[in-house]
Amino acid sequence: MTLTEDTVFSALRRTWQPVANAPALPPGAVINYTLLETELVIARFANGQLLAADVACPHKGARLSAGCIHDRVLMCPYHGWTFAVDGACAAIPSLVEPSPEKLALSHLRTYRVQERYGFVWVKLEDAPLANGAKHELPDVPEFEDARWTYRLGPPMAFAAGWRREVENYLDMTHFAFAHRRTLGLCADPRIRGMEITTHADGGYQMDAPFPALETAHEMPGKLQSAHHRRQRSWLPNFTTIRQSFADGDERVLVHIPSPNTRESCTCFWSLAISPGFCGPPPEAQIEFAVKVLDEDRRMCELQVPREVPINPARGAWGVLVTPGDTLANTFQKQLRRWLLAGAGE
Repeated sequence: MTLTEDTVFSALRRTWQPVANAPALPPGAVINYTLLETELVIARFANGQLLAADVACPHKGARLSAGCIHDRVLMCPYHGWTFAVDGACAAIPSLVEPSPEKLALSHLRTYRVQERYGFVWVKLEDAPLANGAKHELPDVPEFEDARWTYRLGPPMAFAAGWRREVENYLDMTHFAFAHRRTLGLCADPRIRGMEITTHADGGYQMDAPFPALETAHEMPGKLQSAHHRRQRSWLPNFTTIRQSFADGDERVLVHIPSPNTRESCTCFWSLAISPGFCGPPPEAQIEFAVKVLDEDRRMCELQVPREVPINPARGAWGVLVTPGDTLANTFQKQLRRWLLAGAGE
């Protein structure tokens, strides 16, 4: 089987992908989001219920994302057609008594939607994956533990494919260069002691020391200091990083690059901080992380092509080195296995 970008997008349509930070979608809010080249309207009704549907009004194709929640229904801005939370057409103002057939034809195409970890998630197809299971979100206990401080980061748009963002997030040798003014202030580009394991679910995990140099003239701050990193990835694009510091403090971050098009994505991310963390306050940590992520964005957008090729060929993934590129190479191999097993069929 030859893998194509169609194969990739077909598989991802069966997975949960973030489309918004939940606090950015309060009752009455209506937004637009493009997921896997499908333009959506996402709306939250007054009672808190969520709607995810194709963006075009079935009447004349006006974008419903320009509409509003009015009297417990979503109203089209063009001719005032209204839709209930299940997508049913509730009213056609130009018709005194619209026929049941006309209302049925005007039903919106809707998608599964849920809220968890502070994000709104959408699944475009509810079909099972190759093993018969339906894709579900991984459990991250720290994100739902009231003892931990949990913060959402602002989503960041990348003019690069989602696999570029995943590889960047897995990369352990770019800190000293791409992040030389922030996270990599004292980073060592050499990696020692990296261990990579694969899991029965197809995902993988890396354990390695964060390569920080402590010199007399440039002492790192808490977030830049040496620590243990455990990166756990669930296919296709959900990755957590657990940072364990020498004093016992911990942080758990998540990155999910939600694919917009084949060459663009939006990175959704968040941070959980262990109780009694001795270091910068949460708001400062988020501000610092935004600067780091923006540096990553610039690096991803510099790369050619904009997306990592899905099929290996001579030079297709670049000239790779060990151990620096081992984790990214593991991601590509595990993703291909997942796809070849039939996830995209």
